Amino acid sequence: MKFYMKQLRKFVFFTFSIAAMLLISCGGDDDTSVATDPVEQTEEEKQLELLSASVWKMSSITLDGADATSNFSGLELTIKSDKTYSTNGSYDPVWPSSGTFSFGSDINTLTRDDGVSMTISVSETSLSISFTYADSGGRLDAIPGDYVFSFTP
Repeated sequence: MKFYMKQLRKFVFFTFSIAAMLLISCGGDDDTSVATDPVEQTEEEKQLELLSASVWKMSSITLDGADATSNFSGLELTIKSDKTYSTNGSYDPVWPSSGTFSFGSDINTLTRDDGVSMTISVSETSLSISFTYADSGGRLDAIPGDYVFSFTP
């Protein structure tokens, strides 16, 4: 009988030991040892984020170095991350009321869907867009020349 008691004690000890190990190993799923690397944004994505962060309100416009702000009174520009833009009015043909754009050779060059290539400089507090508008020879009144549009959020 002593032999069976020893064996029973060993069996109970072994069973409780296995049960304890199983319970200890069943911790939560909060594996903090695996680091999740955030997806790094491309330069284009960062530029789009800056451009689409707010509605841009015109602060000044020059045409060949002369003030042309009054010709675009109240202009507001909205740029979206899907590479579309819209204005709060029609400033055709120099600035269409809506359209799309693509990045050029770098993130500071945009080409509108009407073919106008623009150079931009953007920060959280300002947006500057410069381009040359060439007269299309149409019936619309527009003055050709070098435009610089300055915007603030």
